Amino acid sequence: MKNSVSYPHLMKAKILADLPTEKKMSFLNQCSVRVIQRTEDILTQGKRPTGMFLVAHGRVDVSHRGRNGEHTILCHVGPGDVVGEIEATSGMDCVATCTALPVTTLLFCPTPLLYEFLTQPVFIRNLAAVFTIRMARDNQFKAMDQHQSVDQKICSRLRQLCDGSDRIKASQAHLAEMVGCSRQTMNKSLGRLRDEGIIDIRKGEVRVLRPEALSDDRRHPIR
Repeated sequence: MKNSVSYPHLMKAKILADLPTEKKMSFLNQCSVRVIQRTEDILTQGKRPTGMFLVAHGRVDVSHRGRNGEHTILCHVGPGDVVGEIEATSGMDCVATCTALPVTTLLFCPTPLLYEFLTQPVFIRNLAAVFTIRMARDNQFKAMDQHQSVDQKICSRLRQLCDGSDRIKASQAHLAEMVGCSRQTMNKSLGRLRDEGIIDIRKGEVRVLRPEALSDDRRHPIR
């Protein structure tokens, strides 16, 4: 079965926005499918990619390792999103490691196919839009690190992770690593959010019950 039929939701992927239907189908159908059964690094920081990945199902974690070995989780990537597109286009090494979690389905677009579609102005615009959204997110996190309290950082991160879904598949230890706080601090903050009826906590998952309560206009997000 063709990819455009097996994964019809990818016809709405940002990277394919406003392209003619036949072009969207052509792109998806020329990609190869990879089903990840165990946690696997699909792109490695410091190594040159041979193409980009489009997430069909599941999740990819993007992380960075510093010169002294410090490990930082940057973001999660879900269905319809891409990774590796900038490095594949520029011919440069990956600036981060992308790790696919178990039961994740990916469509791999080799660099020659990517260049073929880059002859189309709309596709170039879409690629630039994806990169702009990523820069905006990074700028938001930089501002958050400098100006928000730990509790506010936790609310901001939860809001970002639950975008488009009410369930966040991440352990409390994982969330603490993303925010840059201790697990004890994360546990206490999540406990207060739960007591306020804003979230529900289960093993390996946080469910956001009241996403509006995590908004930026909450000066004291956790009381």
